[in-house]
Order: sequence, then C-alpha cells, then structure tokens
Amino acid sequence: MRRFLLAADSGTGGVLVVDGPPVSGKTLLLHEAVRLAREQGLPVVLVASTSGDLFGGSTDVAAALVADHPLLIAVDHAHLDPAGVLALLPELRGRPLSVLMTMNGATAGPEVQRTLAACAEVVVMGPVDDDVVDEIARRLLGATPHADLRALIAGAGGNPRLVTELIEGLREEGQLELRGGVAHVRGGWLPHRVAALVRDRVDLLSAKATQLLRVAAVVGRSFLLHDVATMMSETTASLLLAVDEVLQSGLLVPAHERLEFPSDLVRRAVVESIPRSILHALRHDVAVLRPPFTVEPTAHPPLPGGSGGDVVQGVRTLAAGGRLGSAIALAREALAQRVSPTVAAELHCVLAGILLADGRPGDAVVETDHALTIPSSTGPLRGLAAAGRLLSLYFATGSRVREHALSLLTVRDRDASDADAVMAATVHSCLEWNAGNLAEGVYWGRESTKWPPTGPSAWWFSHTPVAYALKLAALGEFAEAEELVAGDGPDLDDAVTSGARAARLIARSRVLVQAGRLAEARSAARAGLALAHDRGLRLLVPLASTVLGTVAIHRGEYEVAAEHVRRYRGDLAGGEAVLHSGQYDWVELLLAHALGGPARAAELARERVADPNSLRRMVIEEPGAAPWLVRLGIAVGDSRLVAAVLLAADDLAANNPGYGSVSTSAAHARALVDRDVEALLVAAGRHRHPWAKACANADLVVLRRERGEDVSPHLEVASRILEQMGADGEVARLRARPVEAGTGGADREWHRLSEPERDIALLVGAGLTNRQVAKQLFLSPHTVNYHLRGIFRKLGISSRVELARVAHEQAPSR
Repeated sequence: MRRFLLAADSGTGGVLVVDGPPVSGKTLLLHEAVRLAREQGLPVVLVASTSGDLFGGSTDVAAALVADHPLLIAVDHAHLDPAGVLALLPELRGRPLSVLMTMNGATAGPEVQRTLAACAEVVVMGPVDDDVVDEIARRLLGATPHADLRALIAGAGGNPRLVTELIEGLREEGQLELRGGVAHVRGGWLPHRVAALVRDRVDLLSAKATQLLRVAAVVGRSFLLHDVATMMSETTASLLLAVDEVLQSGLLVPAHERLEFPSDLVRRAVVESIPRSILHALRHDVAVLRPPFTVEPTAHPPLPGGSGGDVVQGVRTLAAGGRLGSAIALAREALAQRVSPTVAAELHCVLAGILLADGRPGDAVVETDHALTIPSSTGPLRGLAAAGRLLSLYFATGSRVREHALSLLTVRDRDASDADAVMAATVHSCLEWNAGNLAEGVYWGRESTKWPPTGPSAWWFSHTPVAYALKLAALGEFAEAEELVAGDGPDLDDAVTSGARAARLIARSRVLVQAGRLAEARSAARAGLALAHDRGLRLLVPLASTVLGTVAIHRGEYEVAAEHVRRYRGDLAGGEAVLHSGQYDWVELLLAHALGGPARAAELARERVADPNSLRRMVIEEPGAAPWLVRLGIAVGDSRLVAAVLLAADDLAANNPGYGSVSTSAAHARALVDRDVEALLVAAGRHRHPWAKACANADLVVLRRERGEDVSPHLEVASRILEQMGADGEVARLRARPVEAGTGGADREWHRLSEPERDIALLVGAGLTNRQVAKQLFLSPHTVNYHLRGIFRKLGISSRVELARVAHEQAPSR
C-alpha cells in the first residue's frame, strides 16, 4: 500500500483494487490508506457507492478528473456502480491521478473483472492465517490474548474486519479484563456491534434470501442446499436466485458440494436475530428433517498404509490447548490422506468428541457414523464410536433416540460394561426422567454408573455420572450426588483433556446450589466455566451460567443475574445442541419476578407453562418450583396458571409414589391453594431442599398471620435457613414483609389481597372512580367492580371510605 501511495504522490500511480467479500476489512484498509495519503500531503477525493447514490455521478470525481496535479481518488463499494468503474478507467489515461477501489468482484460482474485485470493491480482479500489474527489481536488489545479469548476470536474465521469489530465490541461492553499483560474475556456473548455488522448485510437481502439464510443458520455451519430447500418447502431450482444473492453478499460461501457460513460469528449473529419462538420451531423442524439412525457412507474406501499416530496425537494436543478449530482442520486434512483404517477410525472418534464439545452434536454423529463403517476398526473402538453416536444423537434430536437406546439395552449377549451399553443406559435414564418416569430414570442411572466402560474412553463419558448426580440432587440425595462428581476422575481422553473435569465441576456446582451451599456452588461454577471457556467446551457453558444466575438471584445481585441469563440465552441461541434442562426457564422466571414483579413473572410463566415438557422439567428439577408458580398465580389472580401447575405437580406425584421430592412439592402447592396450614406444616417438615423448606416456612408466616397466630417460629426457621445458605437477597425480602401477628381487622387482612386487588384498592382508596381505575389499569369497569366486591369481602369492610383508610395506612409499606 505504501508503495502505491508513493507512486500516487509522484503522479505515476495507477489503479489498485482491493477485492473481497463483504465484512472482510476492505473499507478499513481504504480509510487507513486515505489517512496515510493525507499525512504525506497527497490530495484525496473520497467517495462511496450505495444502493441509491452511485459514485459515477459524483461532482467531486468529475472535478478531480480535470486536475493537473497528483491526486488520489478513493472509491468504496465500487462494485455497486460497475458502469461508473468502466467509465472512469479510460479517463485516467495521461493524467497524474491514482485510483484506489474496494469492491466485491463477484458482484461487479465479468466485464469489470476483465477490464480491471488488464489495467489495474488487483489484491484479493481472503481469510488470514492464525499468526496474522494473533498479531491483529495483540495490536488491538495491547496485550496477549488468553486462550479463552483466542477461541472466541477464532470464530471470526480469519476475517480481519470481524476480528477488529469483535475486540472493539468486547472492550465497549466491558467484557475484557487485563491481568499481567494477558487479556481475558469475562463474558463471551456476541457484542452488539458484531451483530449489527452482520444485520446490516442481512437487511440488504430480499425476503426470500433472508429466509434462506436464517433457515440455513439453524441447519448448521455447513449444509446441503437440498436440506434447506426441504425445510422451506421449495425445490432447489426455485432457490437459485436467492442462493446467488446470498453468495454475492458474502454471508455464505461454497464449499465443494455444500454451502457454509464463512465464520462461526456470522452464523451466530444470524441465529440470534431470529425470534426465540420461531427459532424453537425451526430447530424442531431440523430434528424432524435429520433421520437419527441413518448411517451415511464414508467419503472414501478404507485407506491402507501409514500409522498416523503422530497425527492423532497432534489433533489431541491442539484440542487440549483449546484450539478446536485447528484440531478439526488437522483431523479432516489427515482423513483426506491415505492413513490406515485403524487410524482413520480413531481420528473420526476423536473428531466426534471435539465437535460434541463444540456444541455440534449433529456433526459429531456424522463422524461416529464414518468410524462405524470402517470394517477393520477394533471392537472396543467400535463400541466407543457407537456410544459417542448415541450420546450425540441424544443432544441432537432429544427423545427421537429413545428406541435406539432401548434396543441396545435389550440385546441379551451384550456385556453391561460395553461402552455403548453404558451410554444406552445413561441416555435411556435421561429420557425416562425427562418424561416424568422417575423410578425408571433412577434405576438406569444407577445401572449406568456401576461399571466403568472397558477399552478406550472419551471426555464425554463424564455425562454418565454427571447425569445421575443431577437426578440424585433433585431428589435431595446430596451426599451421594456430590460423591459422584467429586475429584478429578479419570480423564482418559486428552483430545479435550479437561472436558470431564469441567463437566464434573459444573455438575457439582448445581448439586451444591440445591444443597443450599451457595458460596461453594459459585466457586465451583466459576472454575468449571473458566475451564470450559479455556478449552472451547461450549456444550457445558450454559448450565454453568444458570448456576451463577441462581446464586446471584438468591444473593440479591439482580444485575449480575441478568448478565448470566443474557449469556446463556445467547449461547443456547447460537448452539445446535438440545440441552435437556428446566433450569434455563426457571432462572429466567426468578429473575423476571425480582426485576419486574409478579405481573412480569406471570406473563413469562404462562408462556413456559404452555409447554408441558418445560413445566414438567422445572417441577422435577426444582422442588420449590410448583409452590412458587402457584404462589405467583394466586398473587396475580390467574386461576388457569394455578390449575396447570397443580395438575402437573399432582400427576408427577401420583405417577411416582415413594419419591418424596415431587409428592412434597405437590402437597405444598395444594396447601397454598386450599390455605391449609396443617398440610403446609407437613410439607415444610418433609422438604429436603433448603430453599424449598425456607419458602414453606415463609408461606406459613402468611397463613398463620391470617389466623392471628404467632408466626415467629416459622419466621425464625426461614431466616436461619436462608442465612445459612448465604441467600442475602432472600433474607432481605423475607424481613421486608410485614409480620406482626394479631394486629386484627382490615390491617391484618390486607396481605390476603392479590397483586391486582392491591393495585385497585390503592387507586380506589386514593379517590378514583371505577372508570378511572379501569382506564389506568387497562381493565374494564365491570372487572374493577368485580374485584372491588372481593376486596371488601376479604378486608371485612363495606365502604370506599373504610378502604381509603386502610389503603392510606398500607401505601408506605409498598
């Protein structure tokens, strides 16, 4: 570039074209060149073409063409005005002018490309290698990027512009932390400026091209056009114009027989632009599209020759250092060469583990399929491949793998310690548990942990003890659960060397939360999250964020909790795995209540409860969830919400006799509806989870105060439990409640009113008419009148004057 600018300054320059796809850094390079030119005193005319303003009609360019001194014409997005390019080039002959253009040559057309090839120097921009990316990052950061930050930067796919925007966005949003000359990433969610950069490109597309791009983003980083056409109910031929449009935009690139996104960041930005409800439906369609048990043929016949052991170890070493992208590239490059069948099978298995860690279970299934189609692979290695395939299918398709798992468990001559049998027991346990069949879930979970798999193993086998430990914790068996996930365990697969340890740490943090040990839970979750980020284990990150969010809510740190929710929602949106947990919805409900009150929480709860699977998972995993939701429904006067939760809780209890966690939860919820102090006393005594027990005692405070009874014992129990947990926020909320027993009359009965009733009572008490109250609360006057009769009845009063007195006395406490 400096050589070109020196020639331009002498009046003997020419035409330099920077050709590259959108968002590749061309504009940044052009503006840097303009800055350098002006610093050396060279006059510059800077113009840019847009869809509605072409540079060929610029008066500044017309004036520059008659100049008799050295001058630089800089044109950005020149491909938008191909006629202007063709008209400008002949005008330069014999003049002391130089031209610097940026363009997407593929969009400019073949005539412009031929003309420029004959009379200009064309520099084609493409992805830069890792060393260049590291140098760009170090220059922008003023420090060395830590491995977790390098992994995030690698998602830019070697695009200098994306790398720059990513780092600047992380800095703007406070996600960077410098320690000892090393830059660490504290969040990892997609910065707004990266999302906006991609969104600006998407907004230029037609409706059909945008639809194609979004569907493709859900299908995967790399995909067959036929799959996208099937999901869109289109023929491949009908999408050709839209495909051309998206390819010209640079948001997709061809890759042999497939199309793919040029970087993970671009795909993630597209996914996050899709509304959550639509994204959920699209992922369901993808699961239907992909047959879970079809084994694809290998891309090449069995390969003879060569041991390839050093290549396998090289892939493992790269993955162990968190360089998953480089590990994947090396494995695929090796598989394209002539390595022995045994080495090929091992590479496919290692690659499957890396892809699963990266949150790409569908791609992991393909790799295990390849391993299973190599006839000469050893029995233990085939067992490992079959086990990996089963677990990847579970994360890729959810319940659709049920029949396959069950079929493996019914093979009579199969050894119980075979890798695929162990994983079949694990997956079957999880599916039965999620379906509400707790006895089956526990039985197969226990069976899966009895025998360690023989032969080679992998980091993802940690899912067996982890999944069973989480079930035990939900049942209140905290000691046994913690024992399953304690210690480092046997990390036998160094492809993702810390994967099992990270999984155990994060699972232990969840066990500790349910056991009421919040400080320990936070430490374990932070350690697990740091390890997962450091090693690129995206599959494990969302659950760790839910633990940290839960702890923050209990401690009253709501803004911190909101950041964790934002992060895991972004991770879930950008990932491909189906993560089977009710925690994602549960933590969001708790936060909605803390920040927006009962009305906002109820609005969100109605949406979550509408999905019976979501509701069932929450009630199973969190014994305090059903009473909390019922309490919420009562507060806002939503009888449908209350009925739906009671039905789900009662069904679980009836179908799972002997499991105290669900029966106690259902009894607690029912006691709130019936306002049954005796039943609530029993439930409070039977709860094994500290938070649920504290909530039951807090509910007893409310019900016994209504009776005019002494509430101090229950208040003391609830406070002591919450203080022992370290739940400072919960303690503050509990103490903020009015707890004086025996105050009598309407003052005491005020707290029997639901949230909507209190709002109406305060407004009526302030002197507003029913019609004025209705207008302010967006209700009908008839509804206000209906509620007002209920308010009078509950407070034991008969006039608006009496209500005004009570409301005046209660207003300050709100």
